[in-house]
Amino acid sequence: MLDDVDNGFGGAVWARWNETGVRTVLLSWCPAGPPEDRACGLFMDHGSGHGWEVIDPTTEAIRRELAKQYPDHFPEYIDDDRD
Repeated sequence: MLDDVDNGFGGAVWARWNETGVRTVLLSWCPAGPPEDRACGLFMDHGSGHGWEVIDPTTEAIRRELAKQYPDHFPEYIDDDRD
């Protein structure tokens, strides 16, 4: 996502790549809401799982490192011994 559009459209500007280049498009937000009342965060009709189902390995690695330094802020990683 490049920019959230706050004009009543309910969407965002996304970059779409293919073999020849990139273009920007305005896409509506995915209407999925649960679990935990979190919005999906992806565009409507996206091909993958919803935002809460997609795990970014870089973000996950950063969280694991931060959890070692600040375990009170990341209780979900306390008993996690995966490295």
